[in-house]
Amino acid sequence: MKTASEYRSEARAKLTGNLGMSILVFFVSSIILGAASSFFVGILILWGPIMVGVSTAFIGLFRRDKIEFNDLFRTFDSNFGNHLIMGLLYNIFVFLWSLLFVIPGIVASYSYSMAPYILADNPEMDGKAALDASKKLMRGKKGKLFCLHLSFIGWLILSLLTFGILYICYVGPYMQAAQTAFYESIKYEVPETYAKLTSETTAEGV
Repeated sequence: MKTASEYRSEARAKLTGNLGMSILVFFVSSIILGAASSFFVGILILWGPIMVGVSTAFIGLFRRDKIEFNDLFRTFDSNFGNHLIMGLLYNIFVFLWSLLFVIPGIVASYSYSMAPYILADNPEMDGKAALDASKKLMRGKKGKLFCLHLSFIGWLILSLLTFGILYICYVGPYMQAAQTAFYESIKYEVPETYAKLTSETTAEGV
């Protein structure tokens, strides 16, 4: 498995020439989720579809070397229910684990963190199946993703000093790209596991 530095390097390379559109996708998604958070039901309904849309856009950045704004809303065209269910269950599961203590909630969020990417690749997959697939895919890898996020601590501190402007204009898209690099890496490192999960969970959803 690659190091945090390697994931960040891949992210920077992909963002070159695509930073403007990456910022736009990240900014618009943040605005939508920020507005939806004012209403509890709103954030529950929109979180899943928007996060799958963001994942779809950034996967495109890695596979096509180009990020497309329309990918952000492609999840509303079809299979909306799968994305909705995934978002609902994600937030419910993380919330319930958080009731035990903060750390179990954080661990749960990392276990299910790949679900939006998995749904982006398999839009017809059932939302619950995507969460189960993420949990299996992240087994033994949660610490690696945590270390990747932790490696951005300096950037996050700078973002606070700029009242979040730096986060929206660079750090947020940079982190999203690095996490996408992580997903692309672990998916191909265990192709037989990923293929098995895809076929099994898709079959269960039919």
